[in-house]
Amino acid sequence: MDMSFREKSIWISLISTLLIFGGYFLNILSLGGVSAEVSQSATLGLFLRALVLIIIVEIVFQGMLAISNRKEADLGADERDKLFEYKANSLGYVILVIGVFVTLGRVVFLELNPEFFEQSNTFNIPLLTAHILLFSFIFSEVVRFSAQLYYYRSGH
Repeated sequence: MDMSFREKSIWISLISTLLIFGGYFLNILSLGGVSAEVSQSATLGLFLRALVLIIIVEIVFQGMLAISNRKEADLGADERDKLFEYKANSLGYVILVIGVFVTLGRVVFLELNPEFFEQSNTFNIPLLTAHILLFSFIFSEVVRFSAQLYYYRSGH
């Protein structure tokens, strides 16, 4: 079965997101044993690098795809494309909401029990609250892209 322009575009976004932000989060996890000052500056550098990389990769590869498929790129989304996007957005939104509530729960828990995380070095990740939110966003995007691909492949 041949892939449509939209499917190819989603594959580009899914693979680039997994590679770039997968690497980002692996690097963040490795900063757990470093001093807070060093880890925060390293985190900023890693984040800026991931942000610039995702922008460049998406522009280059989506641009190459659009140039090689001009007719399909100019057509826009049909009703089927919009339905698949709508269904996938709903799934991604659920994941994002769960991540926001987990983050809020963590913030409230810390307010009520500040000594809990001071005693435990298990969660010694720089800017953990921000990273939980960022991970929720990235994971919701991965779920959204994956769901769209599933709908295209299954025809639902």
